[in-house]
Parts: sequence; structure tokens; C-alpha cells
Amino acid sequence: MKNWKKIIFALFITGIVTAGAVVLYVYLKPHRDVTQEKGVQLSAQKLFDAFKANETEANTKYLDKAIELNGEVSDITTNQDGKTVVNFKTNDPLFVINCTFKTNPGELKPGQTIIFKGICTGYIPDANVVINEGVLIK
Repeated sequence: MKNWKKIIFALFITGIVTAGAVVLYVYLKPHRDVTQEKGVQLSAQKLFDAFKANETEANTKYLDKAIELNGEVSDITTNQDGKTVVNFKTNDPLFVINCTFKTNPGELKPGQTIIFKGICTGYIPDANVVINEGVLIK
């Protein structure tokens, strides 16, 4: 009976150590720095058209990749985390490319054409394409 207690205790300690190692690995893992990555260059309209035409194919090409996007700013807001969010215009007035900046990009105005680089995180059908962790290129 005492052997079973020792085995269960050893398994418990092993589980705790393994869980701690996994948490540390995930927590201490370096974040992606989009400024150091070469981005796929395209216009906001082209990116939107790719997702609207075939979401599966567009996910293969663009999802979780650095995207260097150029286009016209539709509007600028701030999200719940205090980060600047820029929506790029598309030819459909109901849809935008939603881009969240990693750091404050400074003074931007609707109608201005900019180049933004960030990580494509996907497409929300009937809404928009989402890009996060972005920086202003030009």
C-alpha cells in the first residue's frame, strides 16, 4: 500500500513540474516582431477581394503571415486596450480591413494613404479582415 502512495505522489510532483515548465515556456516565449519580417505586399482592396472570393485559399496565403498593406484610411478609433485601430477602405462600403497598431502611429487622418505592416489574424465573414501587431511603414 505504501508503494502506491509513493507512486501517486511521484506522478503528482512530475505533473506539477511539467505544467510549470509548459507555462514558463509559453510565458517566456519571445513575441513576433513584425518590423523584422518581410511582409507580403498588397493593397487593402486586393487582400479583401482574396478573402471574399475564397476564404480557405486566402487563409493559406495570408493567415499568420506578415502583411504589408497599402490603402486609404477610412477611420481611426481606439480599442478597449487603448491601441489605435485603423480601418482601410474597400470598394464595398460595408466592409473594411481592420488594422490594430502595436504602438501609437502618431497623427493619422481619414482619407490619408498609408502603408501598414502587421500579422493577418483572419477574416470575419460579412464583416472584415483583421490584422494585428502592426506598425506604420509610411
